[in-house]
Amino acid sequence: MSPIRLILPRFATVRLVDEVLVLWDVDHTLVDVDGLGREAYDLAFFRRYGRPVTNQPPMAGRTDRAIAHDVLRLNGAPTSAEHLEGLRVAAETAFDELAHLLPVRGRALPGALAAVMSANGVQSVLTGNLRRIAEVKLGPFGLVEHLDLDAGAYGWSHTVRANLVGIARAAARDRYERSFDGLRTVLVGDTPLDVEAALATGAGVVAVATGRYTVEELTAAGAHVVLPDLSDTGGVGDAISRARTGR
Repeated sequence: MSPIRLILPRFATVRLVDEVLVLWDVDHTLVDVDGLGREAYDLAFFRRYGRPVTNQPPMAGRTDRAIAHDVLRLNGAPTSAEHLEGLRVAAETAFDELAHLLPVRGRALPGALAAVMSANGVQSVLTGNLRRIAEVKLGPFGLVEHLDLDAGAYGWSHTVRANLVGIARAAARDRYERSFDGLRTVLVGDTPLDVEAALATGAGVVAVATGRYTVEELTAAGAHVVLPDLSDTGGVGDAISRARTGR
């Protein structure tokens, strides 16, 4: 089947040579924003409840829905849907206000842009971030233009990261009128939770040791391929191909 070309906002050409859906994690895989996401939640909580966050939940690899629930729970605030939604809106607003700091404090990780630009198939994201925050994080570093963000999944959809894989597959199927089941989907991420999400849903997974976890830890988690970083563009492409074999 020949490659499909669609006219899409900010994403003009889609190469489906290998008919693969590549879902990139955002934080510590494509970009490092120096903790601005946590600062946004801290500011949002303070504005909503008039007191600072004193108990911080873990964030690495988790979804914003799970993080927001724990921010409320650990700091003595109600965790009802109304309070979760209020914190979400406040966090998006706070991150927009902090966005001017991204060019100063943030950066694209080595090789990230080249890796996304060179890969075949549908390139999107599977991230724990709220969609608005993901877009703002990626924007200053030239990544948005090479990702079909409507074919991905975001962290407000579920507390469990693995459940985002099916959401992304459904979105990509609707947009490209073909299935990305099983190993036709490959996740690229930096945490054991990225690995777990892929293995639980039959997807391939490339882990990169650009976050807090080492090559050894990501290998032990069961990643099909582990890279030290994304700096070798050809090596990233080869890793995605290897991950599609599930071995």
